[in-house]
Amino acid sequence: MYLFDLGKVVLSYDQEATMKKLAGSLNPLTALLIFAKKDEFMAEFKRDTELLESGRMTMSQFFLRLKGKTGLDLTEEKFMEIWQSGYEYYPEVLAKIAELSQKEKCGVAANLSEAQEEILRKREDFAPFTDWACSWKLGILRNSPDFFLKAAETLGVSPADCTYIDDREENLAFAKEAGMKTLLYTSVSDLDKLS
Repeated sequence: MYLFDLGKVVLSYDQEATMKKLAGSLNPLTALLIFAKKDEFMAEFKRDTELLESGRMTMSQFFLRLKGKTGLDLTEEKFMEIWQSGYEYYPEVLAKIAELSQKEKCGVAANLSEAQEEILRKREDFAPFTDWACSWKLGILRNSPDFFLKAAETLGVSPADCTYIDDREENLAFAKEAGMKTLLYTSVSDLDKLS
């Protein structure tokens, strides 16, 4: 089984552009206050994102918490629309994964919230991903070998039967420590090494 990380392999997420769009829903005084304490705000936002991605907070709770801290003047539906607009998908990578999935099962092993997984699963070009081991479901972030051991167990496969593909060497080291084969992703041509 090929297990893929998503960020900078299959898609990218422009958090800064998303935050700028969200800032448009703030009153100007609040925006200035947040900008003045940007590092503190971003550290808190990161902690909340970790709670979201580890399944300890729902997207609705995340939204309400962010709205409470910032006074965002928008609905949760509009928030999700803005959140999703930050994704850029890599069609050439998704096409290669579709090709690979004809010979080997392909799955996702990534830090994702329930809402993010739901959004991605609805995309037709994500159909080749038949198995999903996401942090929110596993209750653990992808920052230790335990994530990869739990992912394999949840998917019903031996870690030795998995190849994990990621652009970050520290994640590959955790997967390798869990007993998986690994592939450092730098470009779509790296996926040729799998076929």
